[in-house]
Amino acid sequence: MMFGRKIPDKQASLLMLDIGDTNIAVELRPNSRAKRYILKLDSKQRRAIVTVPRGGTRKQAIRFAQDQAQWILERLGQLEEPIAFAPGNIIPLRDVPHTLVSTGKARGLAKQVLAQEPELHISGSDEHFSRRVLDHLKKEALGDYRKRVAEHARALNVKPSAIRLRDGKTRWGSCSSNGTLSFSWRLILAPPDTLNYLAVHEVAHLREMNHGAQFWAHVETLCPDYEIHRHWLREEGSGLWRYGIAT
Repeated sequence: MMFGRKIPDKQASLLMLDIGDTNIAVELRPNSRAKRYILKLDSKQRRAIVTVPRGGTRKQAIRFAQDQAQWILERLGQLEEPIAFAPGNIIPLRDVPHTLVSTGKARGLAKQVLAQEPELHISGSDEHFSRRVLDHLKKEALGDYRKRVAEHARALNVKPSAIRLRDGKTRWGSCSSNGTLSFSWRLILAPPDTLNYLAVHEVAHLREMNHGAQFWAHVETLCPDYEIHRHWLREEGSGLWRYGIAT
């Protein structure tokens, strides 16, 4: 393999680097608009990402990652261990810890049970347990988003063309030019007011497709304490990726 060769635009590659006693996944991601090598951590995939500028080479990118090895190790060490959607594990639902429980029944809807400690009861076979948990969380998330969006859309006299769920790597939500609002289902795990802020943010884009002063004025009108929830997403949001699997 020619490690000194240039990396074609848009052709990402994944490699494993041996750093001390640790194998670290590193993704090389070309970007023709980048002016320098940039390193960041993908907490969702638990890997390092190196942005490679136009004309950059694989060899240079690897050396750049190796030079930042200590930073990578420290940041990975700060990530909390992943929690699978499996019986006995505890996940937050609207920021309230719930223990996942397999009912042993062949059929039945997922059910939240307010026992001494809140539980989420899941029926069906064990092989489908994780998927059924995910299906329930998405259902709950979509219901919450629809309720919040309807409320805020009335206030701003706008109407979205559709509401969709996603699990994107870079954004919690988006508003397309045709009025489709997309939201991360993972915010059903977060405090309800944070999910509400995201709904406000995207609905406001139906009036202002930018982040100018008028946009933020709409946001503040509907969610006066929006800065608190923006801060939560910046500081705590990455922790939501530890639950379940990437979808």
